Amino acid sequence: MGTGLAQTSSVRSYHVLDWNGHETLHDFITQRLHRQYQYRDSLLHQALLHHQLAQYQQHRLQQYLSLLGPMHEKTALHAQLLNTISEDGYRIEKIIFESLPHHHVTANLYIPAGKGPFPGILFCCGHEALAKATLTYQQTAILLARHGFVVLMIDPISQGERYQLTDSSGNPLTRGGTTEHTLLAAGANLLGTSVVKDELWDNIRAIDYLCSRPEVDTSRIGCIGNSGGGTQTAYLIPIDPRIKAAVICSYVTRRERTLLLLGPQDGCQWLPGEGEAGLDISDYIIMFAPRPLLILAGRYDFVDFNGTLDVFHELQQVYDTWGISAHIDLFAYDNGHGIQPPKQEKAVQWFRRWFMHDDMPVHEKALHTLPADSLQVTITGQVNTAFPDEQTLPALRLSTARSWQPSRTHWLQDSSQKQYQNMIRRMLHLPQSTHLSIDTQQTGTVAIAGYRFQKIIIRGNDFPPIPCLITDPSAFKSFTKWKIILDQAGKDAVLKDSLYLMESIRQGCMLLIADIRGIGETADDAAFNDKKYMNREYRNAMLALFTGFSLPAQRTQDVMVLLNFITQHTSLSQLPIDIEATGPAAEAALLAAALDPHIHQLTLSEMPHSFMDFLLHPATADTYSYVIPNALTCFDLPDLIQFVGREKVRITNR
Repeated sequence: MGTGLAQTSSVRSYHVLDWNGHETLHDFITQRLHRQYQYRDSLLHQALLHHQLAQYQQHRLQQYLSLLGPMHEKTALHAQLLNTISEDGYRIEKIIFESLPHHHVTANLYIPAGKGPFPGILFCCGHEALAKATLTYQQTAILLARHGFVVLMIDPISQGERYQLTDSSGNPLTRGGTTEHTLLAAGANLLGTSVVKDELWDNIRAIDYLCSRPEVDTSRIGCIGNSGGGTQTAYLIPIDPRIKAAVICSYVTRRERTLLLLGPQDGCQWLPGEGEAGLDISDYIIMFAPRPLLILAGRYDFVDFNGTLDVFHELQQVYDTWGISAHIDLFAYDNGHGIQPPKQEKAVQWFRRWFMHDDMPVHEKALHTLPADSLQVTITGQVNTAFPDEQTLPALRLSTARSWQPSRTHWLQDSSQKQYQNMIRRMLHLPQSTHLSIDTQQTGTVAIAGYRFQKIIIRGNDFPPIPCLITDPSAFKSFTKWKIILDQAGKDAVLKDSLYLMESIRQGCMLLIADIRGIGETADDAAFNDKKYMNREYRNAMLALFTGFSLPAQRTQDVMVLLNFITQHTSLSQLPIDIEATGPAAEAALLAAALDPHIHQLTLSEMPHSFMDFLLHPATADTYSYVIPNALTCFDLPDLIQFVGREKVRITNR
C-alpha cells in the first residue's frame, strides 16, 4: 500500500469531509474537556453555596490520590554531605541522597549563620537546564537564607545533574529536560504511573531530608516553586501535611485555558485522567487550604494572566468562606515569566509573615551568586556516570514491567473470553455495551484505477465522523470478502497505489478505506505539534490522555464503528471481514479484533512488537500515539495477538 503508481487526480479529490478535517479530533477532545470543567465548576459552586468545602476538599484529594496510584515505600536516604561553601551570612552544603534505592538526588542546602533551629524551605526548580544553579533560583535561596531560612534546592529529574537518558560520557541523549520528561512519561503511563509522581516522590523525600537536619524547625516547613517548579509545588502541597505555607510563581492559571492557549506542554505538567476528574490547578490549592499560599505572577507572562486573576478570585471565595482571607494573596508584577527580584522579595516577606510573625517589606541587596560548576555535587556532573550502580527511571520501569509478566500471563491463561474482553474495555474506558447508533452520509463518488468509489461519512453515536471510500457495489456482481484498509499515512496513501487496489478488487474484495481519528483527513496540523516532544500528534495524544480517553481507545472505537456499519447497515454483512492496518491504526485494529468476533483476518505492519519496546528504547519517537494508561498491568501487544489467535494475525514489515 502507498507505493504504487500515482493518479492524476488531485489529492483533494479523495477528500470526503467538506470542512477542515484537521481540526476535527482536536475539537472533539476540547469539547469533552470543556464539559468536564463545566461539571467541576458546578461542583465547586454547590460546595460554596452549601458550605461543604471540607467534603469538596476530601473528594478532590481522593481523586488526586487515585490518579497518582500507590506511593513507594520509604527507604534509607543514605544522605551524604560532600562539600561546603562558606558565604557571607550563610553556607552552602553540597548534598546527595537516594529517593529510591540507588536512585540519587543532587541538592544544595543553604544554611543561615547563627543559632537555629530555623524554618525550612524546599525550593522546586523550574525547567532550567542548570536547575539548582540557575541565577534567579540561587538569588531566591540566598535571600531566604540571609533572612533566616534553611533552603533545600534539588535537581529535578532530567535537569542539572540528573539526566536519565545519557550516553556513556553522561551527555544527554535528548535536546533538553522537557523532551526527556515527555519520553519518560510515556513509559511511566504504560505502567500506570507518571513523571508527576516521580518528581513528587523526590520532593517528599527532600522534605524528609530537610526535617532530618538539626538546624531545621520541623514545625515551620514551607515550599516555593517557579514555573515547572510551581507545577511541582502545586502537586506536592496537598499531599504533605508538613508544609505549613507555600508560594507558587509563574504557574497558577486556569488549566483549560492553558491547554487551549499553550497546548499540553511536557510530560511532567499533567496527569492522565486529570481532566476526566475535573481537577483544575486551583483545586490543588483548595486541597492545601486553609494553609497560607501566595501566588506570584507576571502580567505579561505566557502563563495566561486572565486565568490567574480568575483562579485568585475563586480562591478568595474559598478562603473567605473559612474566614481566613489573609491566608491567600496575589502579587502581580509588570514583567514576564520567572521569579525575578521583586517576586523574590515578596516570597521572603510571605514566609517571614507566617513563620516569624514579621511582615516588614524585604528589599534585596546585591547577592553573590556562584558559577554552576561551583555548585556541582557529583565529580562527573551526572549521577549516571558518578555512581556505577545508579538506577535510572527507565531501568526501574523495565524491572517493574518484567515483574508484572506473571500477572499478564494470568489474565491471558486464566480468564474467560468475556472476562478478558471486559478487562480490555475497562483499560480503554470503553462502555461495556456494544450497541452503536450508526448514521451514514454519501458525499459523492470518485474514479480511482478505473473503478468507482463512493465517498461516505460514517457517524457513530456522538463520535467524530469517519471519512471513508467504499467500492461502488453496483459496479460488480459478486464479492468474496470485505477488506478494511487503515493506513497511518491516510487513505490518500492507499489510493495512490493503483496496482494494489486493482489486485484487491480482482480478488473479489469489497474495499472500505477509512481515516480513523487523527489519521489522513483528520490528522492534526504539524504546526500545532512542537518537534521537541518527538510525536507528530502530541497535542491530541496528550489531551486525549488528560481527558481520560486515549487515542488508541478512540481509534479502537472507530474500528468497531466500521465493523458495525458493515454487519448492521450493508447488504453484504454475511461476508468475512479482513483488516489491513499500519502504525497506530494497526494497534487499534488488534484491540478491536480482541473485542469483536467479526474480524476474520488481520494484516498488521509498522506497529511496535511490544509495549516493552518503549521501555527498552525510551527515546523512540511517536510513542504517545500507542500509549494506553496502565496497559502493562494486564496485557501487552503479544498477549492480544495470542488472545485473538495467531492464525488470524499476520505481521508484515511492509
